[in-house]
Amino acid sequence: MAQPPDGRLTYMTQHQRVMEWLNSIDRPNGIHFLDMDAKSLLVLMNTLDRKTRSNLEKSCKILLSISRSDKPHLQQLCLHFTTTWNHDQFAEITAQFSPEHSFHSIFMSKKKSPNWITGGWSIDRQKNITSGIFQPEKLRLSATFVERTSRYIEYWLRNFQIDTLRIKVENLIPGKENSIQQSNYTGEIPPLKLKKLIIHGANNIRFINNWLDNLVPNAIDPLDDKKKIIDVEFLDVGKLDQIFHHSLMTTGKVNLTFNRVSTHFTRKTLNFVNSPMINIVARQVPSEAVNSFLKRWCRGEIIEDFQYLHLMETTQWPSQQMHMMDALSGLRYQIVDLKTDVKLRILEKQKEFPKPAQIFQITGPRPGFCAHFGNQFIFEIPKTEDIQHILVNPPISQNTFDEYERQKNRIYMELFRKRLIRLFN
Repeated sequence: MAQPPDGRLTYMTQHQRVMEWLNSIDRPNGIHFLDMDAKSLLVLMNTLDRKTRSNLEKSCKILLSISRSDKPHLQQLCLHFTTTWNHDQFAEITAQFSPEHSFHSIFMSKKKSPNWITGGWSIDRQKNITSGIFQPEKLRLSATFVERTSRYIEYWLRNFQIDTLRIKVENLIPGKENSIQQSNYTGEIPPLKLKKLIIHGANNIRFINNWLDNLVPNAIDPLDDKKKIIDVEFLDVGKLDQIFHHSLMTTGKVNLTFNRVSTHFTRKTLNFVNSPMINIVARQVPSEAVNSFLKRWCRGEIIEDFQYLHLMETTQWPSQQMHMMDALSGLRYQIVDLKTDVKLRILEKQKEFPKPAQIFQITGPRPGFCAHFGNQFIFEIPKTEDIQHILVNPPISQNTFDEYERQKNRIYMELFRKRLIRLFN
C-alpha cells in the first residue's frame, strides 16, 4: 500500500497530493477508490484482512491530520453588525477567498418575523447574494440571535487563516452604544494571526479591547525579515485614550491609523504610543501632546524602527490649531534646508503648498525632521542607509551616543529615586 505524503502541506497543494495518494492505493479488480459509493466501500473493507484494514485506517488518520495542519487561507473576513431604530438586528458575514470568489451570509432578527439566515456564493459584487452556485437557505434558529451569530462567526475565526479582518458597527439608537455593541459578539476570540485589522464605528471599549487582546502580528516587516508587524486602522472609533494606551500599541509592532474628524486629543494621548508608522486625522491635536511625543523620541523611548508621524487637524478655529513653537518647546532644533534625491514625505508634501514651510531638524538619537503644513504636521526619520545622501544646510547637529546614554541613565536613576521615595514614605 502506498504511504501518505510526508511533511507539512500547504492548502494550495494538499488537495492534489491527497488525490495522487488515494489514486496510488492498490485496489482489486481495477476498482477506482474515489468512485466507490458507501456500499461498495463497505464490501471492499469486509474483504480485506484485519492487518490491511488497520493500516488503511491509520493511513487515513495520518492523512486527515496532515490536511488539517494548515488552515484554509482567507484574504478578508468582514463582520458587519447593524442595529436599527426599531431594535432590528443584522449580522452580515462576508468571507473573501479571492477577488473573484466570496461567500456572503446574513443573520436577521426582526421583532415581527422569525429569525432566518441566507447565504450563497457570489462572483460579482454588484449582484445580489442569491446569485452563485447554490440557492440561499432559510433556517430557523434554535438558539437566540446573538448566540447563533456568535457561534457562526467563531467558526470562521477558528478554522481559517485570515489576512485582513474588518469589523464594522452601525447603531441607529443614540445613547445605547455600550449595551448594544457589547452584545454584538459574545463568543470566544481565538488568537488571530492577522496582517491587518480594521475597526469601523465601534465606541464600546470592552468590545474593542476584546479584539486587540487577541491579535498576533503576522505581516513581515520590510526592514527586518525576522520581525512580524500588523496594520491596525480605526475609523470613526471613540474611546481614544483607552485605545492608544492599550498594551498592544506599546510593542512597536503596530502601524497605527486613526481617522475621526470629530475627536479631540488630550495632552496624554500620545504618551504611550510606540509604532513604526502613525497616521492620525482628528479635529484637534494639542501642541503639548506632540511635544510629549517628540521628547520621548529624543530620550530614546521610541523604537528604533520608527519612521514617521503624520497628524492632520480638521478644526476651523485658529485657537484650536497646533502651534509649531509650542510643539518644539524644550527641544534642541534648528531650521534647515533639505537637498536630497531621497524620497521624503516632508519634501513631497512641501510641493503641494504654494508657500514652502520651514523644516526643522531635531537633535535626537538619529536625524529627525519635522514641518507644519497648514493643518498637517509631519515628523519623519530617514532610513539609516539614506542619511549619507541627505544634504542639510546648516550641517546636521547631532549629539554623541555617549551623551545620550548618560542623559538616559540620568533620567532612569531619577525615576528610580522617586519610586523609592514613594514606596518608603
